[in-house]
Amino acid sequence: MPVFLDHVFWHGITVLLAILFPLIYLPIRLKHDLHMLQQNYYRNERYLRWRREHRRQERNVIAWLPVVLIAAIFMWPAPYTSKWSIAQTVLCMLAMLTNMGLGNIEYQRSRRSAKKPLVMTARAKRLYIIALGLIISAILPIYLFIKEILSVTLSSPLFLLSLLLLLSFVALPLYSGYYLLFVNRLLQPLEQSIGRKYLQEGKQILASRPDLICVGITGSYGKTSCKMILDAMLSEKFITLATPGSVNMPLGVTRIIREQLKPIHEIFICEMGARQSGDIKELCDLVQPQMGILTAIGPQHLETFGSLQAVAETKYELIMSLPPQGTAVLNLDQELIAAREHQAPCAVIGYGLKQTSHYHAKDIRYDAQGLHFTLVTPAGERQPMRSLLLGRHNISNIVGAAAAAHTLGLPLPLAARAVSYLKPLPHRLQLIQGHNYIVIDDAFSSNPVGAASALEVLSQMSGGRKIMVTPGMVELGSEQYELNRAFAREAAKVCDYIILVGKKHSLPLQEGLKEAGYHDYAVAKDLDEARTLLTAQARSGDTVLFENDLPDTYNE
Repeated sequence: MPVFLDHVFWHGITVLLAILFPLIYLPIRLKHDLHMLQQNYYRNERYLRWRREHRRQERNVIAWLPVVLIAAIFMWPAPYTSKWSIAQTVLCMLAMLTNMGLGNIEYQRSRRSAKKPLVMTARAKRLYIIALGLIISAILPIYLFIKEILSVTLSSPLFLLSLLLLLSFVALPLYSGYYLLFVNRLLQPLEQSIGRKYLQEGKQILASRPDLICVGITGSYGKTSCKMILDAMLSEKFITLATPGSVNMPLGVTRIIREQLKPIHEIFICEMGARQSGDIKELCDLVQPQMGILTAIGPQHLETFGSLQAVAETKYELIMSLPPQGTAVLNLDQELIAAREHQAPCAVIGYGLKQTSHYHAKDIRYDAQGLHFTLVTPAGERQPMRSLLLGRHNISNIVGAAAAAHTLGLPLPLAARAVSYLKPLPHRLQLIQGHNYIVIDDAFSSNPVGAASALEVLSQMSGGRKIMVTPGMVELGSEQYELNRAFAREAAKVCDYIILVGKKHSLPLQEGLKEAGYHDYAVAKDLDEARTLLTAQARSGDTVLFENDLPDTYNE
């Protein structure tokens, strides 16, 4: 009998396909899991919480399709003939190709839409390579049973064991995240040692620069924008270095210090982020700031902090770390900050929109050229300011940055000139002129203050209808549902049409709109469907606000 008609030959091909499938699909799946672990700051407990919240996604039908089909193919009570063996091979191949194709499409879509794409740092590469090698090593037991699998029949006692081993291997990619967690825990002493080494080098570099002025900026929101504005202002007179983008954690800041800080720099501006208590203190121990700017305290990351009080305590770590001769620049519009003003161990400069603050804004207005207001200093000086940055929160950021820059010796006209040149950060109330309608892109993130500011800007736009596309706000802990309901009620007062993103996630928004008696809205399952709905709805002259985009770790 020719070999290509031998049922054992085709049975062997099917087994080899079953072995080959995870080896092809695994790298795609593992890279996705690595991305999510990186998004959760390489903290196993945070990743596990994310995985529990997305358990349904981990057990979707598409992912388990080849495992189920291969089991059915091998266990089907059919004659053990060459025809059936060929059918086994074809069905097995179709199952795997379908799964790989759909899995790859899903991965590529996730990669394209990621606001923070996977960065293959040295740590990420170590995790990926070791975890991949560990999973692939599971193939060795498979090979030990190849001979038995090729020769056994359904009645053999080895068949069930061989089948279970084969299916467990096919299912390995679905659990690659747990291998990553194991490797992450295994490498933790090494990573901590490397981290300590880098942090020590960063401290030594800063200690060798007693002339360098270090400014720390933190807040539940506004810190990145305030940093960008302050950097632009101070650059009019000084040589500055600011942490780029949203780099605001110890190792990221250390890398900037080690690679970019030069002897010519006069001022180092460091954004300081926090996901849990002690994070700001760790950054202050590294940077040793002489000036600290606290922009806001609000209900951000309550899922890790647990309470607004814990957020306030953590953010205030920056102020409490300042030296007696330092300066605390505080947003006194914020009640939680103003209530702690007396705790500062150094001089305090207050800023805000209220006229009781040392630096404040008045005569605020908008027109086609953007934002206009007058900056008032403690000495009564008045400086007209114009900016393309929109929203009351940006007025606050400009005033706060101007207060810090002026305190450091920058003349007010130079601060005004810097602000007039500034363009909005991508996806932060960024005004974009489309072919048919105007877009206000505020999709980077959202919080109650920022969302209210975005609605205020939208309300003042003239022309056609006002449309909003939003999934609502996230990472607001136990208050998230009610805050989104309230946001929807306010949006109903401004918008002519609303597109909600996420059928499940937008439920509080839907409830808020119904409470407001608002019915001109649609619900899209994802951003792609929302864009399709928008294309059908938007007309020439309309203004469309994209308010927030779900983080990469959210999919509903």
